Amino acid sequence: MFELIINIILNSIFYAGILFIISAGLQIIYGVLGIINFAHAGAYMLGLYMTFSIMNRIITAHPMLLWTAPIIAAVVVGLFGLIFERVILRFMYHRDPIFQILVTFGMVYIVDDVVRYTWGGYPVGAPPMISSVLEIGGTVYPVYNLLIIGVAFVVSFSLWLLFQKTDIGRLIRATSHDEEMTEALGINVTWVKAGTFLFGSAIAGLAGGLMLSVTGGWPGVGLEYLIMAFVVIVVAGLGSVNGALITALIIGAVNSIGIQFFPRIELAIMFILMAVILTVRPSGLFGTPHH
Repeated sequence: MFELIINIILNSIFYAGILFIISAGLQIIYGVLGIINFAHAGAYMLGLYMTFSIMNRIITAHPMLLWTAPIIAAVVVGLFGLIFERVILRFMYHRDPIFQILVTFGMVYIVDDVVRYTWGGYPVGAPPMISSVLEIGGTVYPVYNLLIIGVAFVVSFSLWLLFQKTDIGRLIRATSHDEEMTEALGINVTWVKAGTFLFGSAIAGLAGGLMLSVTGGWPGVGLEYLIMAFVVIVVAGLGSVNGALITALIIGAVNSIGIQFFPRIELAIMFILMAVILTVRPSGLFGTPHH
């Protein structure tokens, strides 16, 4: 029984870590741009497939650099996100939200077709960068999964430092609170928005790269994780990055317990939880109520 509890706790934190990395990018983009970015699913999928290609090249040429594959993929995905924001999305900022939804959701299908054309419609995968296991409380657990948990906490702490302790973070927060006043103070709000979208996309690409060795990849994989990420940000409250971390831990625990004891309805349990929370608190657990 003790081993089962340890396994549920570890799986909860692991799943929460991935959900947080994905949802953090969504929260940041929404907080600054005011856009619910469905294209995030494409960034996740692109990061996964680009990591697959980079790893295949690095393994044969420079095996010691294998760890750089998800990071390189994240940077490239971030640059693609920047191009998308500059060429298309920036014209949607002050238009009806339905246009924003259509444009960002349409990008998911564009990326999906690019993936099919470039890598084919077949599943891809890669062995974990660390294949060893660790015994924790009688439970044997993959070290690679523990690494992803560590990365999630590093990302969380780095975001806290960025937004609370740096001038760049203060500029981003100022832009999200009052765009016109920030611009009046001489700040180039246009590039703050562009940089934010690049950063948010890169985080999604990093999440995809890290998950390649865990779940593998296939066309459309991004949408599955996007749905779970939306559950996190809706329950947390739109725009709350700190709330996303706590909510991801709650969702991760619910998911792990559901898989263990109620495998047939584990997804339903998650959405029931979301419905109950939103019924009691429509703005989310950490969102600001609108009057």
